[in-house]
Amino acid sequence: MNMKNQEAISPFSLALSGFSQRLQREVRDIEVLRVSAQLSGDDFTASANAARKEALAWAKKRAGRALPNEAWDLQDFELLAGGRNSSAVRISNADLDLWALRAEDPDKNVAGRVWTTEIVIGGQSNARPHVSLRLVVSTTEPEFGVEPHVPGPVLQMIEAPGLVRGARTLASSPTIVSSENDVHDLCDYLEDPARKLPVFVCALAGRDGVKSSINADLLAKATAGMARVFCVAGPQAWVITERFGKFLSVFNGGVRAYLPRFSISDDPFRHRLFLASDLKESGGAAACVRSLRSLAATSSISETRLGKDILEFAAVRTASRKLKKSDLDDQAASGDDLLKVAEELVTSLELQVEEKDREIDGYVDEVETAEARAISAEQENRALLYQVRQLKDALVAGGATPTSEPPIPQEWSEFSEWLDQTYPDKIVLTPSARRFARSPEFEDVALVARSITWLATIQHDRRINGGGRLRDESIEGGILNAPCGGDTYSTNWKGRSYDVDWHVKNGGNVRDPKRCLRIYYFWEPELQQTVIDALPAHRKTGMT
Repeated sequence: MNMKNQEAISPFSLALSGFSQRLQREVRDIEVLRVSAQLSGDDFTASANAARKEALAWAKKRAGRALPNEAWDLQDFELLAGGRNSSAVRISNADLDLWALRAEDPDKNVAGRVWTTEIVIGGQSNARPHVSLRLVVSTTEPEFGVEPHVPGPVLQMIEAPGLVRGARTLASSPTIVSSENDVHDLCDYLEDPARKLPVFVCALAGRDGVKSSINADLLAKATAGMARVFCVAGPQAWVITERFGKFLSVFNGGVRAYLPRFSISDDPFRHRLFLASDLKESGGAAACVRSLRSLAATSSISETRLGKDILEFAAVRTASRKLKKSDLDDQAASGDDLLKVAEELVTSLELQVEEKDREIDGYVDEVETAEARAISAEQENRALLYQVRQLKDALVAGGATPTSEPPIPQEWSEFSEWLDQTYPDKIVLTPSARRFARSPEFEDVALVARSITWLATIQHDRRINGGGRLRDESIEGGILNAPCGGDTYSTNWKGRSYDVDWHVKNGGNVRDPKRCLRIYYFWEPELQQTVIDALPAHRKTGMT
């Protein structure tokens, strides 16, 4: 009987087991942002305790229940609340006073996504207290993307007791620059080699230069502690141009991101400029704010160091356990007490290793993305060198500039090389687009090439010189150029975030990958290039 049941059930069990394995995805820990600052106030102990109470008040709202008394006494505690766990540890002696909090908060809209905020407040005794904050997300999503926003405790601490970074007070609202002294001070700050935070400068538009082209208040609040936002009145914006030159300036309603280590001899492309004309386009201002929020979060990680500017909760917890064990050893405590503390220390170390393993998986993904970006850049450079050599050969021969173009490719193996040689200065493929173009199912390579030729000629000319429309424009029979609409998505290219908001498509509800054409792209206004992020079929996402 049992044997028969096993024979009957086994095939289904095996099938379901395989299906279950396919559904399971590894949990990744992705670090979203960091904030590093010092507390204001002359009474260091009072400032540190006030900041800790602000962090606890915020954590209480997310825990869904009252925190234990030990929490408000600023001592060690652990609250297990079904996915909303909170815990804190404190190291306090004659030389050091360090308090660390970790609070978990499940995402309200995405199942399986959990946000973890780590806050460490304190430092050496009789020294100005330091604050470090990390925001980490645990997720199984194959594609993860958010619009970063600093957690509430940062905004609360900015209000009271106050945060400073580099001897300058941090704010959650834009700084208005309306005098010549103020704008020269801003320029000095931009060139300060000790500056660690990005500075977003909004040149106010309008006849009197009093209107911002973007929601500067939202940007300043979302990036508080990670970046500084300045709004410069129209007349003062000209001082920036006079100081740094037109290629590094910002003017007439535009917005520019000045990264750390800025100098007058810098590469202008490194400090992204959003032109007023692009911000006036539908969705342009919102896209600018999203990009700058992402830039601030990315910079907050690259410009800080773990263990120096930022302390991890796990490291503080482990140090606390080690100190407790050392104290018990000195006091010749009982074997049971020593065993209990030793077990706590082992558990803490195991958790620290487990957390690091999940973080490393996220960093590996970032490294692979960076490698793909480097390969793509190398291919772009080779294409440009090819064009330069053609021009040099023509000059040496005394002939005219070569105008012949490689023939339209007929096989996918020829496609990338054809594009690189034909339009290296006008059309760029992102690493993902190059990967998609290796051996897709779409059969008509020549149609894709002709569509890209339209993007590199007619579309390119209209972007630069105006004249003619781009929306729902016919490229050839049944092939249209159109905005992505609801299919718009964000991508990273050369370290920046962009909205992929246009695509070339064929008409009808075609889903067959052999016949369905989609070329997803965006326009890069600074380089005046069309950047293709996906082709030649419907883009696959976590939903599809």
